[in-house]
Amino acid sequence: MIDMRINPDVVNPLLGYRLDPGEPGLASSSPASLSVIRVLSQETGNLMAFKKEAAQNGGYVVYSRISLNMQKRGSFLAAIAGKTEVMVVYKDKNKKDLDKNNNVFDKKDADKNIKKEQKIQKLEMLINRLKGYVNSEEDSEIKSDIENKIKILENQLIMLKLGNYISNQNDDILGMIFTAYF
Repeated sequence: MIDMRINPDVVNPLLGYRLDPGEPGLASSSPASLSVIRVLSQETGNLMAFKKEAAQNGGYVVYSRISLNMQKRGSFLAAIAGKTEVMVVYKDKNKKDLDKNNNVFDKKDADKNIKKEQKIQKLEMLINRLKGYVNSEEDSEIKSDIENKIKILENQLIMLKLGNYISNQNDDILGMIFTAYF
């Protein structure tokens, strides 16, 4: 006589996982039917840890990828391993290294600041000239067109003056958010 019972251990086997040395998390088992969720949650946690570390140290995550190694286990396509790849760029760290070597970065920063100041001065001069034209212009269409261009240039001037401040402020806020919640 043939035994027609289904063995659950054959259909949905229990898969054991281990973590890489130094990787945070729990090395727990999972049935094959839940293995994708188990491995993906571990790798997502690793990705968030990388993003948190980058934000705290002044870096930017420019690339991230999570890949799962899938194989058939029992009746299911199961995730047997996962891998998280992250590329982080640290602008301040590279700056400090260059400063120690030959002070090239200080010169570049000074040149950038001079160029920025020159752009600001040129933009302010252009705005003042256009305001002079608006006062002397009699045609209402031309006058409104020049006023619109002045508003655009004034917005560009504000963004140019505040651009670096806003960018640094956003980085600090992002670091505080990651510190508070993770």
